[in-house]
Amino acid sequence: MPKFFKLKVNTPAGTFFEDDVLQVELKTPNGIIGFLADHQPSIGSILPSLCYIRDVNGNRVQALVNKGIYKMDGQQINIITDFFYLTDQINPSILEIRKQQIEQVVSNKNTINTKAYENIQRKLLVELEQLSKLSKK
Repeated sequence: MPKFFKLKVNTPAGTFFEDDVLQVELKTPNGIIGFLADHQPSIGSILPSLCYIRDVNGNRVQALVNKGIYKMDGQQINIITDFFYLTDQINPSILEIRKQQIEQVVSNKNTINTKAYENIQRKLLVELEQLSKLSKK
């Protein structure tokens, strides 16, 4: 019988997702890591990417996650990020929320130099384009 563990996703708005799962795959600076129940305890960073979740029925669903951190204790994995949505739930209102978040970061350009600001702005625009493509699938 498969062994489940808890996935909990926290965003600034609160707990976004909390449920039992069979597997979670996250993209990290060291590559993609898959987590199963009883995985060795670990902490690390997450890169903006698609996250894959195998639910208790064995279905593989995907979610779009922004950079963040994870903590796995063997029985539960906690993800902390400012953006996490299951791709089948992305719609124009979600895109608008993310656009506002991006605009807020971009409008705070006085705290960073011009080159860094332009780099951030370019990356955020690419992210919006990718979100828009996912919402049309």
